[in-house]
Amino acid sequence: MINSPANAEELFNLRHASARNVVERIFGVLKARFSILTSRPRYNLDVVARLPPALAALHNFIRIHDPKEITDFINDDFDLSPGGDVGGLAGGFPNAAEKQVANARRDGIAQAMWVQYQEYRRLIN
Repeated sequence: MINSPANAEELFNLRHASARNVVERIFGVLKARFSILTSRPRYNLDVVARLPPALAALHNFIRIHDPKEITDFINDDFDLSPGGDVGGLAGGFPNAAEKQVANARRDGIAQAMWVQYQEYRRLIN
């Protein structure tokens, strides 16, 4: 394979970047359709947390029942990537113990992905 990842970290980073691009594009589409997602929330966190999945469901419903409608509000000049303000949910910076737990979880995921990837490579060769 050309440009195959050399280790678990490279594979994790590659897949993480791919997933992030997809998620950013999805939020770009939702923000273009539903302006409530582009401004500072005026509702409590419980309501705000439910908005993206509800709006995604509504978006999908519209796409199923009126597939040409999306061209009504997205043109060639529209940037589907997110930007601007980034909200914060954390109560502050993570402490050393929280960082250690998060790093261990990430490393575990990366290692599991690497094992699965190696098995896949073995099967196709």
